[in-house]
Amino acid sequence: MAVWDTTADPGLLSVLHPGVPGDLHRGADVVVVGGGAVGLATAAACRREGLGRVLVLEAGRLAGTASGRAAGILAPEPHAWSEPAAFVELGRRSLRLTWELDAETGGALGVRSLASLLAGVRVEDAPCPLAAPVEALDGAGVREVEPAVAGIEQAVLVGGQARVDPLRLAAALAVRAGTVATGVEAGALVLDGDRVTGLDTSAGRVDAGSVVFATGLAPAPHVPVAHHWVKGHLATTEPVPFRVGSQVVTPTAGVLQLDDGRLLSGGSLDEGDDSPSLQPQTLSGLRRGLDDLVPGSRGVPFSHQWCCFRPAAPDRLPIIDRVPGTANAWFASGMYRTGILLAAAVGEGLARWMATGTPPAGLTPFGLARFG
Repeated sequence: MAVWDTTADPGLLSVLHPGVPGDLHRGADVVVVGGGAVGLATAAACRREGLGRVLVLEAGRLAGTASGRAAGILAPEPHAWSEPAAFVELGRRSLRLTWELDAETGGALGVRSLASLLAGVRVEDAPCPLAAPVEALDGAGVREVEPAVAGIEQAVLVGGQARVDPLRLAAALAVRAGTVATGVEAGALVLDGDRVTGLDTSAGRVDAGSVVFATGLAPAPHVPVAHHWVKGHLATTEPVPFRVGSQVVTPTAGVLQLDDGRLLSGGSLDEGDDSPSLQPQTLSGLRRGLDDLVPGSRGVPFSHQWCCFRPAAPDRLPIIDRVPGTANAWFASGMYRTGILLAAAVGEGLARWMATGTPPAGLTPFGLARFG
């Protein structure tokens, strides 16, 4: 199991699996299918936008798949070395919105400040301007900032990033998302011409003014783009007596420290491995990488080891668009490794699109049009 499941308060876990409310209304102005970070953030944004009754349908538990098994990193700036400028800017906006919502809720989301230490990276190689404070470090500078870290002779330190406990984030969003029903499978759309009027579900027909699919993969057969899951391994150690203040990223290893002192390592990309089983050789690689990067971790056993399956589009960028052939159904898919980071901005954008009828500029680079 992921570390988040076994360290969560029982009350929090009950929020994530409320079941089907006995007084479930069979109609909503907005029905959101999918109870991960993006779906919950979208539902909460629709309520803030004043779009009427909002209903979230989740087949399992809220944050039960990719969202609840991720590392919870909210760090847009490291993506400036590998992703388009529009993607980085969407991540920046989402980080700001997440901080704002955390402040508005008295810290209910549990957002924590984090710096990112990127090994082997040079500031001048970033393809788009960086918004956060950035410092170029040599080996001595790295050791001064992170004494527990070894083997890095050149790095960039990026400030102003954050992290979050994924389950705490989901629970805080859920209480602001309207009506939530778990254990409900969504079926076919009910259409009148190009307008969606409802949705067949395992709990019966639900009438809908609008529908948003936030199910990781694009809703088949409505969206003609192939998505797939990319497996990754993560692990945490038992708590260690020293501190690592940054998210440390190298080409072969990565680590960040949780509030209770555990070191979290992982993020492998296990293309072609569709098995839910842990792979000993991959975990051994994580162990070696962690011990080389943080020598003080040697001999400290892993407390948790788990897999995470991330939804990916062919180009590894998200797709956020209207469902083809419909006037009032949308989807957000292929968040890959950034669903938690992008959730707030994607939710806000979809809510405004529904309210105004016009796609926000920040979402337009991430539609179906780029696939021709």
